[in-house]
Amino acid sequence: MEEAISAEQPLATPAPATESETTLDLLRELVRLWLPVLTEHVLHLCVGLVSTYLANHLPNDAAAAAAAVGTMAYIIWFMGLIVSAIGTGSMALIARARGARHRSLANGVCGQSATAAMTLGTCIGLVFLVLGPYIVDLTNLQGKAHDFALTYVRLLSFALPFSTFMFVANACLRGAGDTVRPAICMVTVELINLAVAFTLTQGFLGVPALGFKGIALGTAASYIVGGLMQFVVLVRGRGGVRLHLHRMRPHWLTLKRVFRIGIPSGTEGLLTWAANFAIVIVINRLDKTNVMPAAHNNAIRLEAISFMVGFAAAIAAAAMVGQSLGMKRPDRARKSAYLGYAVGGGFMTLCGLIFILFGGAMSRMLATDPRIAELTRQCLFITGFVQCGFAASIVFSGTLRGAGDTMAVMLINLASIIGIRFVGVMFVGWYFGTLASIWVVLCIELMCRGIFMYARFLHGGWSRVSV
Repeated sequence: MEEAISAEQPLATPAPATESETTLDLLRELVRLWLPVLTEHVLHLCVGLVSTYLANHLPNDAAAAAAAVGTMAYIIWFMGLIVSAIGTGSMALIARARGARHRSLANGVCGQSATAAMTLGTCIGLVFLVLGPYIVDLTNLQGKAHDFALTYVRLLSFALPFSTFMFVANACLRGAGDTVRPAICMVTVELINLAVAFTLTQGFLGVPALGFKGIALGTAASYIVGGLMQFVVLVRGRGGVRLHLHRMRPHWLTLKRVFRIGIPSGTEGLLTWAANFAIVIVINRLDKTNVMPAAHNNAIRLEAISFMVGFAAAIAAAAMVGQSLGMKRPDRARKSAYLGYAVGGGFMTLCGLIFILFGGAMSRMLATDPRIAELTRQCLFITGFVQCGFAASIVFSGTLRGAGDTMAVMLINLASIIGIRFVGVMFVGWYFGTLASIWVVLCIELMCRGIFMYARFLHGGWSRVSV
């Protein structure tokens, strides 16, 4: 196995970049990578908004269901962060291999990443299934919201091996420069999620109305389909990388390279998640009527209109940065990062203005309860002023990860999220106890993190990281 991976064969594509490549050429390449990811993210946003809408309109249980949906979003985020320990390393290595035109290395990384993803998903699924009640107890959700969350965790546990494989497969394909097939997969996943959740929740087509359970079943069913789809795509060898079954046997040298990049990102993600989840617990404890948790969730869902575009730009820029460094072109990598921020940051800044001016109307469209709508409006007004800094934290951290500079990203995120966000929220939660004061702290931290990420990018150490 080691000999097979080291005997690297050249890729047929892409053609090497030339010095005459213009900024417009790079922008076209960025947009080519960005649009499929953007399509995927927009649909994901729509599904999240629909799930939140369905929860907010469940008879007699609206606040509890909305609080449970919002808290369970953090469980799904937790899963994504764990998988990032594999996906980030896979994407960076495959992007370098593609830039250097080494097919064998790319395929070897893909095989090892697939094995690690399925093993991880199975283990976590078992933990969720057995320890579900204890996990939900940690959220501090009250009454019906607690019961809804437990249903969600148990149903999600069966889909985790499929979802972890799907997310890692998407990272491998994006590293190879193919953002179309991951987007097709995720669009399919989100459409299935939307159809199943809407049908089962409302009881359409002769199906009995299952209420909140329909939302959870929609998520689980869509992840299973997505995992199977991406397995077929990789085995067939589409998108510039191929999954050979013999390459799924553990190869410790390749796994070590993947985790050397990915573990700092995964560790950062888990600690970041822990800090943010603690904030959710604080919010859940402040209001036993579930109004404040519901408003917090609604505000994040609406803010996602902005940051989903930023994440799409970060993914496209990260792939270009990794490929550029594989081509030995740090100048191209640097320009790609700035173009990513111009696209993602420009849109997010515009969204910030919309939140400030029209946040109230947006909030009332999502929730019928005037208490929830007013709290949501306050949060959107506050976050509108920091979308440019939020964009910098997203895009420049993404490009640093694409270069393999995950240790610096980890240190910056931990210092900012724990030192500013967590400590600040604990303070204002204790002394003020209002959702608006908590969001002020969250937004100050986002702006600071954006400044720190950009400072690291200006430093330039990412261009010399060895992967």
